[in-house]
Amino acid sequence: MTTGEAKVGLDRWILFWSIALGGTTFDLVTKSLIFARVGAPPSRPVTIIPRILELHTSQNTGALWGIGASLPYSSQIFAGLSVIAAVVICYWLFVRGAASSAILTVALGLVMAGAIGNCYDRLAFGHVRDFVHFHVDAVGFDCAIFNFADNMLVAGSAALVLYALRPEPISPSETSEPAETAETRALV
Repeated sequence: MTTGEAKVGLDRWILFWSIALGGTTFDLVTKSLIFARVGAPPSRPVTIIPRILELHTSQNTGALWGIGASLPYSSQIFAGLSVIAAVVICYWLFVRGAASSAILTVALGLVMAGAIGNCYDRLAFGHVRDFVHFHVDAVGFDCAIFNFADNMLVAGSAALVLYALRPEPISPSETSEPAETAETRALV
């Protein structure tokens, strides 16, 4: 490995963990602040933008939108899945080399931040602390209550989907015929 390759690897390692740990810290601090100020459920919602946005504390034992909340040991199951996801992400990035892509490094850093933030809640409290309630009453839209870890999970996952759907670049060898093939065809 050359010095340049080692630096790129270190840069990606720093980028990934800065996003993962910075995002986790932001998520956990906002949860703690909101739950301390607004109170644990059932508390009265605090309006930020009337009929659109409020802080409304909630406890979710399931996954996104409460999926799987009725499963026995759901918090422990989802915490275990978060740990497995974290191991797979680190393996894919740093052992299999996906960290060579800055987009994958950022996307997986966001996914890791969300997974760690919600996993911490599940292990420490037995549920995930949610508090952002976005709804547009004028059109009847009502989003499930969420937190910033959820936002990071969704943003990272969306980036992964967009990355997977991007067109593959065409290599120069695929676009031009080798010289001997062109000459051989001219003789035929």
